[in-house]
Amino acid sequence: MANIAKEIRVGIIDDHVLLREGLSAVLRRTGRYDIVFEGETANDAVAFVEKHHPDVILLDLGIEGGGLEALRKIKDRNSDVFCVVLTSCDDPLKAMAALSMGAEGYILKGIKSDDLLQALEGILSRKTYVSPDFAMRLVSAVNLQKGVEKPKCALNHREEQVITAVQHGLTNREVANQLKLSEQTVKFYMSSAMQKLGVRNRVSAVQEYQRQMAQGE
Repeated sequence: MANIAKEIRVGIIDDHVLLREGLSAVLRRTGRYDIVFEGETANDAVAFVEKHHPDVILLDLGIEGGGLEALRKIKDRNSDVFCVVLTSCDDPLKAMAALSMGAEGYILKGIKSDDLLQALEGILSRKTYVSPDFAMRLVSAVNLQKGVEKPKCALNHREEQVITAVQHGLTNREVANQLKLSEQTVKFYMSSAMQKLGVRNRVSAVQEYQRQMAQGE
């Protein structure tokens, strides 16, 4: 968890100069954030993270070289950096990909400055954040993805954490408290896990997960 006594080092990657300037102004005004770099391409993102070691990077998806590719490389090499996608892209598949790669937040542009600052504080406390109006669309998108064949278990770290907690009888709210996530985010990860496991409810998800783990799939 970030130390609240020190400034949080932030990098901003977006190909719109005015947006970067606006974000910088909002963050600097709090006295809590230090903008250590700005850039506009995926290469900028990867190189500047390596050079400046920020606590947080705000990353647009629509940048040259691809925001998702930048996110993947950053998380592979600097897993301790909080990666927050700040984008106008409301494609649920892109959002699911970003979260699966380890993004700690998926925030749609147009968010109010106060709400953005509150979201960042939650993320720094290790609470995954997804824009509330968008979260239900993510859950619906996961539920609509029906594989022809039952897939082998390929859950990401968060999905495994949620399934493990559910195995112990925890409710979504209890899982959210334990993992320091929002309840809506827990529902998203649970729905994603059920889709990957090829089942339709929590009980079946736990049973299928246990079966595949026992068989080493």
